Amino acid sequence: MHTAHPILAMHEARALATLFGASAPACDWIAMPLNAPGSPRGAFVGGNPLDESWLLDAELPGPWVFAWSGTLGDSLFASDPVNWMRGPTALNALCAELAPQLQRHHKRLVLIPHARHVLSDARSALTWWCDQVIPGQDPNIVRHSPDTDRPFGLAFDPAAFLEPSMLADIEDHMQSLFASFGPRADVVILRDTTISETDPEQMTPCPLGSGRLPRAYIRELLALHVPESTPIMVQGAALNGSLEWLGRSA
Repeated sequence: MHTAHPILAMHEARALATLFGASAPACDWIAMPLNAPGSPRGAFVGGNPLDESWLLDAELPGPWVFAWSGTLGDSLFASDPVNWMRGPTALNALCAELAPQLQRHHKRLVLIPHARHVLSDARSALTWWCDQVIPGQDPNIVRHSPDTDRPFGLAFDPAAFLEPSMLADIEDHMQSLFASFGPRADVVILRDTTISETDPEQMTPCPLGSGRLPRAYIRELLALHVPESTPIMVQGAALNGSLEWLGRSA
């Protein structure tokens, strides 16, 4: 089974700027469609959006800006229960602050949930999606993100939801996550993950095929739950391997 979804490749922004003799934009990587490499879809701004030092440049390439949902913890990937208690209020306040700027510049902030951030699971992420992406609409009726000019969207990175304790039942977790996010996500980010060599309580990203994601099952879930119009984003540095993993030709 293979996927026919559009492919976006994540390229390091600094490397692209060097290649084209341009100044590096204020982002970490840029998402380029394979079928239109000169038309960026968006840029990822790293760091913690809930930190006062985090900045969003309205002149970034592409209409989308990717970012984590942020944390109130002391470091970006530390587990902190304060995210469950005060995190949603802080994130909603940030969205209210950014919405006018995003609308003015026709930008969309696409948040990437993570197991240790404010949007850490299906419940927290879909609550935010209902409030910010389909406000005032019935989520039991509206199951897809509207194809409109809107300030917010949700990315689905299956590996980012995983903790080491979940690996024993990874297929059950993937089934639940794909059923929840597959129809609603603006983009699916595929990168693998494995247990950190330095901290057995933490996962670390790695190229597709070198970690713990079950390839055949993920491809089944993509076909079952993710509309073919939804792009899949993979690492540009490992593009050929990612396409092979998906059953696609380079």
